[in-house]
Amino acid sequence: MGKFRKMLAGVLSAAMVLSTMTVTAFAEDNTSAPKKTAATIDTSLKGSITIHKYEYNGTMEIPGTGEKSDQLPTDDKKIKALEGAGFTIYRVADENALKNYYSTSPENLPLVSDYVENGKIKSQYSNNKVGGEIRTNGEGIAEFKNLELGFYVVVETTTPDKVTTPVEPFIVSVPMTTKDGDNWLYDVHVYPKNKTTYGEVTLEKKGNNTELLSGVKFVLQKWNATESTWENAKNETGVEGVEFGELPTDANGKITVNGLSQGKYRFIETDRGGNDGYIMDGATTYEFTVTKDGMIKVGDAAPVANATINVNNEKPDMTKEVQDRATKAWKHDTDYNVGDIVPYKITIDVPSNITKLQEFTLTDTPKNLEDNLNSVEVKCGDVTLEKDTNYTIGPDTANGEGFKITFKTSTMEAYAGKKIVVTYNAKLLDGADTTTVENPNTAKLEYSNQILPDTDDGSNPNKPGEPGKDVIKDTATVYTLKLSIDKRANSKSGAPLENVNFDLYKEVTKGTVGAASADEVKNAGLDASKTWMKIATLTTKKDGTDEKSGLANGIYYLVETKTVGGYNLLKAPVEVKLDIVYTTITKKEYVTEENGVKTLVKNEIEKTTFTENGVDSKGIHTETIINKQGFELPITGGMGTVLFSIAGFALMAGAAFVLLKGRRKDA
Repeated sequence: MGKFRKMLAGVLSAAMVLSTMTVTAFAEDNTSAPKKTAATIDTSLKGSITIHKYEYNGTMEIPGTGEKSDQLPTDDKKIKALEGAGFTIYRVADENALKNYYSTSPENLPLVSDYVENGKIKSQYSNNKVGGEIRTNGEGIAEFKNLELGFYVVVETTTPDKVTTPVEPFIVSVPMTTKDGDNWLYDVHVYPKNKTTYGEVTLEKKGNNTELLSGVKFVLQKWNATESTWENAKNETGVEGVEFGELPTDANGKITVNGLSQGKYRFIETDRGGNDGYIMDGATTYEFTVTKDGMIKVGDAAPVANATINVNNEKPDMTKEVQDRATKAWKHDTDYNVGDIVPYKITIDVPSNITKLQEFTLTDTPKNLEDNLNSVEVKCGDVTLEKDTNYTIGPDTANGEGFKITFKTSTMEAYAGKKIVVTYNAKLLDGADTTTVENPNTAKLEYSNQILPDTDDGSNPNKPGEPGKDVIKDTATVYTLKLSIDKRANSKSGAPLENVNFDLYKEVTKGTVGAASADEVKNAGLDASKTWMKIATLTTKKDGTDEKSGLANGIYYLVETKTVGGYNLLKAPVEVKLDIVYTTITKKEYVTEENGVKTLVKNEIEKTTFTENGVDSKGIHTETIINKQGFELPITGGMGTVLFSIAGFALMAGAAFVLLKGRRKDA
């Protein structure tokens, strides 16, 4: 019997050590036999079971003696009280059975498995429950007081999220002998330990699926099922859990957090961190679950260790171009004639989250150009967007010219993540600046740079409200050039000739309104197989010069229609070739800020230089035209020729009459 009491004291001690292993009652031990006998148990007393619950991932073991231990290293950062663990106890044997157990042969003693199956009390013993479940407090303590003597099965019925596995059920004797066997313990202290496994997760932030974004800030929250709310998550590996706070992405666009106990979590973006142009999505949450074994489950994917959550920021883009008059290529600058119809193209990269944006508008502001609203087309590939369904368009009343397209974002799902192309025509006006100043046509894309939640859930740091705004500006430029004529007598260094008239012609497409007639073309001496238009009449001044602005590069013809007395009218049109090279110094891709609104300027012309044959021309081509002195016609032009011819015939007739009269006299 002494041998059995020795074994029982040891087993009951082993049942209460800091262990996650299954506790089997009455297993062999080598502790010394108690000196007290079953007969010395005072059945008039009552006892208690005090459970001390700790989270502990260390290796130190504390002997389970039933006594309150002072050996727990509370300053060990691996040990901390575990709150929220729930325990239920079942009295499976009374004090008489207890006394019998202390007096019975070992082969008749029960096992934990006699009362427990699959971690739960067997149904036939469920009515033996004493009171209700008691959960550990902030100090990790659960107390069952005023207990009748006997044997109790202790079952962990509520396990905190962070715990990998609950403690296996175990038997506690009330009372039990002290370690030295000299006394009975009626207030029994047990120290079942829970081992925890923590998860680690990485968030990777990219812009438009490619660019790694640093400095983007997130908060990490954990679901509190008890309070039915989200709370700021903690690194729970220490004695005192430390809130992560606002987490910025590193230089590689990543945030890595560990020390995450079992439970449901979510990341929420709070700040784009200086990544101008990108849209901060503060309404979307990125949820994941840490399983009891520390694995990370994201969505429907299988749990993995240290999962990576990919988060993409969207950034729209916009480019404004003008069609080159000669090559038909799309570029940022070209030249046209005043009065020409100039084709423009605006290409917009639509963000994938377009339907979540409150604002997405395009404004076109021309200078010295007149936009034709009826020519505007909005297409995505071969698909034409529907006016009044996908967008509205009207004059830009704010600037008094141009137009404004307002996209209806809620209807733009079919075009999310794609390119939209806006094309239209504009007429280059008479007042177009020439040579030193460009004629810009600026497009401006304005869009919401934040997506905010529709409602306040009380825990999302982003609140409903008016989102911020970003702007993208791009400009396409049209230049006009100038032709200057210099009329000289006999040579380039000759005297200037005043009041000489020229008609200036350019070739146009067949059917152009205002084109010269066939007779006009013939009289001017131009190629009759082509279509021509007179665009100006020039009259030289005292210095022999006149000029025509608003021209594009190309070939023109000057037809002299009137010269000065003593000089011959030019027999053929003079070919004039404008081939002026304009070179721009452009400031590209810079950001300005005004009233809290950041604007990305795609390109801005700071200076333009004009050269002709490698020489600075200031955008002016000078054509020197020489007239030679000759027989002075009384009247130049067609009628003068007719009159002169009549006079000539009269003189010839007179001469013939005199000759004939003289012959008659001779006869």
